Amino acid sequence: MDIRDTRVKFSAVAAAVVLVAGFLFYVQHRTSGHEPYRGPLAAPGTPAAEPHRTRRIALNTQPADYPRLRELGYDLVDVKADASLIAGVPAGMQALLWVGNFTCDDFELDWDAFKRAVQRFGRDPRVYGWYLSDEPNTGDCPEVAGEIRRRAAYVRANAPGQVSFISLTDWPMRPLTPERVGVDLVGLDPYPCKGSPETREHCDIGAIDRMVRMADSAGIPRAKVAPVLQTFGQSCAKGDRQYWLPTQAQFRRILARWDRVAPRPPLEISYSWGRQDEWACPTLADATGGGHPDLQTLMRARNRAG
Repeated sequence: MDIRDTRVKFSAVAAAVVLVAGFLFYVQHRTSGHEPYRGPLAAPGTPAAEPHRTRRIALNTQPADYPRLRELGYDLVDVKADASLIAGVPAGMQALLWVGNFTCDDFELDWDAFKRAVQRFGRDPRVYGWYLSDEPNTGDCPEVAGEIRRRAAYVRANAPGQVSFISLTDWPMRPLTPERVGVDLVGLDPYPCKGSPETREHCDIGAIDRMVRMADSAGIPRAKVAPVLQTFGQSCAKGDRQYWLPTQAQFRRILARWDRVAPRPPLEISYSWGRQDEWACPTLADATGGGHPDLQTLMRARNRAG
């Protein structure tokens, strides 16, 4: 994730390729200080009427990571729409295919290449869905909403049973609701442990409420929200160094707040598994105890509980 201090984007690594996907990312404020959110809490969410399994993905992984991810209860991996990469997805896991763009950048695949990919993989049981855009910024490039809309429509018509997904931050959300652009799921990526690369006593848990309230106001149904969990810090990164890896106690609070506002979501995302030299270090791959909080144990228990 390419953190600059305005927005957050996350990327995927498959084979030796770093995939730009959700969650390179910009940080939300360009000042070294950080003011915690003190507004109203988001209303509690309502669990789905019909029980379902939450699908779980950790971003920035390589095939060598897949056995450990499965052990921790993750069942999705992010790869490009490439036959050799999809073939490497192990049994019991599926692929979320990165085919999108970041903010106002060009799409990973142009329209014709995108259609060919959907035609090739739209009925492949190893594919869970299509990651169509990461933090599209309709304030600066309003035309991106239309492009997402036509790609989501193509997935819906040609990839039965597969999902279309976008990730949003605190740029304008209203043009990008599922009703307006036709996507199935929308990621939200507040990162509460912000303001320093070194651990502080409190994370801004209210940042989750703030972004969920933004999504509510835009018209995004809670049932279509995919939480993005902060599993990274920047104490060994070379970038803006504005985030710290949550402690176990802080991470439990993050999980509890997400469970309050988005209980049993269809999809849950951990950012990040793999290190990114400039933006994410340490990460969940490092979070095994000792020199870092043991977040892997917490995620194993959470993921295996369903």
